[in-house]
Parts: sequence; C-alpha cells; structure tokens
Amino acid sequence: MEETKVVGGAWELSTFKFRVEGRGLKLMLENMKDKKLVGIKCPQCGMVYLPGPFYCRKCYIRIDDEVEVSDHGQIMTFTIGYADVRGNPLEEPRVAPVVKMDGCDSWIMGVLEGVKPEDVHVGMRVKVHWAEERTGSLQDMQYFVPE
Repeated sequence: MEETKVVGGAWELSTFKFRVEGRGLKLMLENMKDKKLVGIKCPQCGMVYLPGPFYCRKCYIRIDDEVEVSDHGQIMTFTIGYADVRGNPLEEPRVAPVVKMDGCDSWIMGVLEGVKPEDVHVGMRVKVHWAEERTGSLQDMQYFVPE
C-alpha cells in the first residue's frame, strides 16, 4: 500500500491565473438540467474533456464533437479539510475528491458524502448525487457518493 503524504500549510492561489472557457462550461451546465454530463471529444486523438475546451490539449486542434459522459467515476486523488477557507474548524471533516468520470479523460472536483474520511481511497468508485430541482448551475451536481 502506498504511503499517504500530509502537506501542511495554506496555498496562496491569488498568484495563479485561471482561464474558464465558456463554451464547454455552458454546454456542461445546460445538460446538467437533464442529469447529463456532456463533454467535448477530440476527433484526432479521442481525448474527452469535461468541461470541454475549444482546443485539444494534446493535438492543439479545435474540437467541437459533443459526447455524453457517465455520472459514475473513480477518485484519482482527494484531500480532507478540517477547517473552512477562513481557518475556522469544521464540525465534520470535508472530503474533496478529484474524480475521473467514466468515458472522460479530464478530472473534476467535488465533495464526497456518505463515507468516513478514513474509508476514502484512490480508485474508490463514486457517482454523482443530483439535486432534485436542477437549474443549469454547478449546484445541480450536489456531491459524490460511494457506488
């Protein structure tokens, strides 16, 4: 079994620059109303991105092919939070997994519920818990639960 590494301290994210590509995110959000995850696939190499960028990160070509992705996947990495963003202790630890959805090559992040932090592991199978009323926002995908 691999050793778990604990990294202490805070990460200052204000120095990083993030780019959100609107078309792929809009496509993903529109389909989430119907409990569907839709990404974009490269016709050259077959990479599937969620949310989809406007070009393939491997081939550097424009991509437009829409493809449905499963709402089931596996945990690739995770972190356990014991405090909120202001450093205040949480009543319960919060597990934040990074999940590779089945049929997709990129990873998405969320919150995992329904499992004790000590039972979470890389490779664990999870599925999306959808909001009962969906509006086409990121909150439609409320959290992940174990399969």
